[in-house]
Amino acid sequence: MSSSRSGVILAAAVVAASTLVGACGITADEQPRALPITPSTTAPTTQTTAGGSASAVLWYVDGQGLVPVPRALADRALGTALGALLAPGTTLEGGLSNSIPAGTELLELSVDGDVLAINLSGSFEELAGPARQLAIGQLVLTASEDPQVDEVTFLVDGEPILVSSPERGDVSTVGECDFASLLPTAEEAQAERLSEATVERLDRRRAELDRTCAGG
Repeated sequence: MSSSRSGVILAAAVVAASTLVGACGITADEQPRALPITPSTTAPTTQTTAGGSASAVLWYVDGQGLVPVPRALADRALGTALGALLAPGTTLEGGLSNSIPAGTELLELSVDGDVLAINLSGSFEELAGPARQLAIGQLVLTASEDPQVDEVTFLVDGEPILVSSPERGDVSTVGECDFASLLPTAEEAQAERLSEATVERLDRRRAELDRTCAGG
């Protein structure tokens, strides 16, 4: 095989590999990089996929616990899912609510390895106490639906903040295991009469956390 032909084949292989890497969502980088955020002006209201949409899971509040709700979004990108979680006017099934303050905006997402940094607008600072902990849990559990997100840090208007973990108190970095205790048990979910899709996804996530979280 001639050297010129070998060079063409090698170049094509490099281009193909680059395309595959770019299509897989979060990738391993040596430096933190920004992730795209899809603005959301229309709140997701369906729980099944429709033509051209993707199924994603967002986490909401049920009493003092956190539950997953399947939603139809434009795609499964982290920016799209978290933007939808913050979108105003979301229609929720009976009993569910959103602890994130209305008007909170997603300013920036960046990833450094398996650590996701979420930068929120100043409206988030209106929240305190248990409601703030639930809001952080919503964001963390929604983000960690992406298997490549292990930990999350938070900023408000670009300034790093401490957040409250039910397991460890005030910390700078949290993960899904910090909020495992906020998932309702199977009996609690049944008593709340959550939808079948929500209960199924809740059971699956609880089983995953039982396997992976120390003391779970």
